[in-house]
Amino acid sequence: MKAKKTIGALFISGAVFGTFAAEGISAEDWALYQEGINPGEVFAEEVGGALFEKPMGPEGKSCASCHTKNGEVEERVATAAAYYPKYDPSCGKVISLEQRIQLCQKKYQGVKPFSLKSKENTALTTYLFYLAAGTPINVDISSPAAKEYYEYGRYVFTLKRGKRHLSCQVCHEFAVGKLLRMQWLKPLGKDPIMGSEGSRAADHWPAFRMTKNKVQTLQQRFIGCQKQAGQKPLPLGSKEMVALELYVKSLSNGVELKTPGLRR
Repeated sequence: MKAKKTIGALFISGAVFGTFAAEGISAEDWALYQEGINPGEVFAEEVGGALFEKPMGPEGKSCASCHTKNGEVEERVATAAAYYPKYDPSCGKVISLEQRIQLCQKKYQGVKPFSLKSKENTALTTYLFYLAAGTPINVDISSPAAKEYYEYGRYVFTLKRGKRHLSCQVCHEFAVGKLLRMQWLKPLGKDPIMGSEGSRAADHWPAFRMTKNKVQTLQQRFIGCQKQAGQKPLPLGSKEMVALELYVKSLSNGVELKTPGLRR
């Protein structure tokens, strides 16, 4: 009972995770952002798009030189973001889109890949999601490798850990409908839970975070949640993080991407 009371207090007071005044943004500013230009789209076009066109490596190859035909990005690349994470035969495992970018840089461009936490990798990832906007999410969870990662992702989602003994499930299944940091907790998928509408989280990440003044990927957002929950963050690109992304993204299968998103 003591543990339940402690967890409940987090959602009532919001004290553990900070306050709206300290970390939030006013409704007025939020409205201005919604009516104006999404900085995430600017980042995708100007930074990510430029990197997509930039020649790199000993042979001066760019992403565009391999994946552009008649001035247009080929469809399989322009829609790829909707299908990742996915199994990659050359790696023998499920990988994220960010890792696929790294693989291309090393294998085809002959350069040292951008790190998963770098601005450059995030920019290229965001650009590909920007191109894929409007494409229905359709991550594979039925093939043997994908099913293994899906099930492991569900395990990571439900695993309570850290000094506050929290999990993704605690906030986004057990506590839906409660108030945390002046925002209502919602399910992460498309389906409602206990009368609370699903947030379809995977359809708007990467997103520009107004409170961070930068674009973050879904895995980078997971790290923020984990830190706030008092957990040791999972490494970007780890099996645990990729599996968690696959699981969460699968909850929105069939929903069209609205990327990059705009979040507080």
